[in-house]
Amino acid sequence: MKEINRQLAVIRRGAYYISAVLEGNALDNVILEEADERALRVGDIYVGRVDHVVKNIQAAFVEVQKHKMCYLPLKECAPQKVAAGQEFAVQVKKAAVKAKRAVVTRNLEFAGRYAVVTVLNRAKAISVNIKEEAVRERLRRLLAEFEDEPFGIILRTNCQEAGEEQIREECEALLRQTETVVEQSKSRVRFTKVYCSEMEVVKYIRDRKSGAFDRIITDEREIYEKLRNEPACPDETLVFYEDHSYPLDKLLGISAKLEKAGKKHVWLKSGGSLVIEPTEALTVIDVNTEKAIEGKRDSETTFFRINVEAAKEAARQIRIRNLSGIILIDFIDMKEREHEAALLSELSREFEKDPVRTVVVDMTKLGLVEITRMKVRKPLHEML
Repeated sequence: MKEINRQLAVIRRGAYYISAVLEGNALDNVILEEADERALRVGDIYVGRVDHVVKNIQAAFVEVQKHKMCYLPLKECAPQKVAAGQEFAVQVKKAAVKAKRAVVTRNLEFAGRYAVVTVLNRAKAISVNIKEEAVRERLRRLLAEFEDEPFGIILRTNCQEAGEEQIREECEALLRQTETVVEQSKSRVRFTKVYCSEMEVVKYIRDRKSGAFDRIITDEREIYEKLRNEPACPDETLVFYEDHSYPLDKLLGISAKLEKAGKKHVWLKSGGSLVIEPTEALTVIDVNTEKAIEGKRDSETTFFRINVEAAKEAARQIRIRNLSGIILIDFIDMKEREHEAALLSELSREFEKDPVRTVVVDMTKLGLVEITRMKVRKPLHEML
C-alpha cells in the first residue's frame, strides 16, 4: 500500500465544505467555502445592474443579486464607460471580507489547468514563472496559432509539464466557452448567473503540480463526482470514504485541528511560542522564547534557531488561518546581521509554498518583519 504523506480531505460541516491539506498528521492548508449554490463564489459571472457611480473613489456599485451589491473599480472597466442603469456581465474577483463588499470586474477570465482566457485584455502572454528560454520559445510558437483570436490568452506555469496538444486543446475549449458566455450575457436579464465557477478545492487541485497529493479523500458523494471528472485527480489517488460508523472528520481529526487553529497561542517544538493577534488594521505575530532558553548558554545561536522554527510555523499558520493584508512578526532580537538575513530568506522560502501571493517586505529598525498577503477569502476565524 502506498504511504500517505500528503493528502487532501474534503468534508462538510454545517453550511461549509472544508478542504484540509494534511502533511503527515499536521494541517498544512485549509479552504472553507459555502455549500449554498446561491453564495457569491470567486469566478462566478452575473448580468449585473449599475446602481450608482461614485467618481471621487473611481468606483461603481453593481447589483448582481437582488439586494446584493458589489464593488466595481472603474479601472477594471477601461476603456469602456460606466453609468447608472447599465446592465452588463461582471465576474466576482474577490469575496466579501468583513464589512467590505465583494469586488467584481468586467475583464472576464476563464481559467484551465494550462491557460487563462481573458475578454478585455487581448494580449497573448506566457507566465513569468516559466524561466527556461527553450520552453518559452516553444510556447510562443503555440501562441502564434491563436494570434487572430479576439480574446487574450495567458499560458500558465503548468505548461512546463504538458504536451503541446494538451495545451492547444485546452485553449480551444476555453475560447469556445468564453465566446458562448459573452454571447449569452448580451441577451440575459439582470441577476442571471451566466457562468458558475468551479469550487475553490477544484481550482486548488488543478493549480498544483501532478502528483502533489498521495491521496484525495472525501465522504461527500457530490464532491467525489465533481473530482472524478477533473483530469488533475487521477483515479488511483481519489478515494470515496464510506464508513458511516466512523466519520472521516473524526478519522483525520479535522475539526479538532481547526479548533486548534483558532487559538491565539501556538507552541513550538523547541519550547518557544507564537502569539497571533488579528486586529482591524493588521495582524501581529509575537515570537516568545518561553521555555526554549532554559539551560542554554549561547543565546545568539539559540535565538536564531527559535526564530527559524517560528518563521516556518508562522508561514504555516498564516496559510491555515488565511490571514491577509498587513502582517507584522516580532521575532526575538538578534545581534548578528547574517542571522537576520538568513531568517528573512527562510521566511521567503516558506511563503513560496503559499498559493496566495505573499511578500516579505523587510525588517524595520525595531526588528519587526513586515509582510503583505493578498486578500482573497475571509479569514478562518471569521468563517468559523
